[in-house]
Amino acid sequence: MYARVIQVPLKPESISEATAYFHDSVGPALKEQDGFINSRFLTNAETNKCLMVTLWVSEEARINAENNGFLQGVLKGMGGYFAGPPTIDYYEVGVQVV
Repeated sequence: MYARVIQVPLKPESISEATAYFHDSVGPALKEQDGFINSRFLTNAETNKCLMVTLWVSEEARINAENNGFLQGVLKGMGGYFAGPPTIDYYEVGVQVV
């Protein structure tokens, strides 16, 4: 399993709107991506930081969701909520407890 973690500062006044957008638009679209497992949208109102974490069945599935323009569309759609540029990191999931 593979993860993509996007960290981005949010405009303080847009945290609830960004959360709603992710829930209503990004979440359903993620479910349509081949190899998508699940996602988390984490916010910290004290620091205005946000983490968008997605899990994928394979590295190939994660890469495909970037090469097909999906990730770029998400970042563009959410850009109005950002207070700075996103940082994107990639991980292999060693342990998952459910």
